[in-house]
Amino acid sequence: MPTPTSARRARRLIPLVAALVGSAVAAYWVRNLHTYRVPLTEALVPAAAIFACAYSAAREILAALCAETHRCRVSGCNFRVRLTRPDAVESRRWQEAAAAHPDHERYDRA
Repeated sequence: MPTPTSARRARRLIPLVAALVGSAVAAYWVRNLHTYRVPLTEALVPAAAIFACAYSAAREILAALCAETHRCRVSGCNFRVRLTRPDAVESRRWQEAAAAHPDHERYDRA
């Protein structure tokens, strides 16, 4: 389990890393559009959209990697809880809640 200091540092780094990933992907596509002689002013709109998508995806992926997840242990049940900054007591409480929730949501694979 990460220490509070490392968790705070990771929370601060997530947007920065996501912005760097989004910028790199957008710059790559602007460069590709430039090889087809698309004017820079016309390449900025798709670059902004690509940046927004890549930034959002990278931020979600990094947040999921830093989060703590508790799942129901019943086979076929898809109940889960994702916590971003739990302390030990809250994490244990949600772990017990996930194991003993009243409705086991089952899904059929037909």
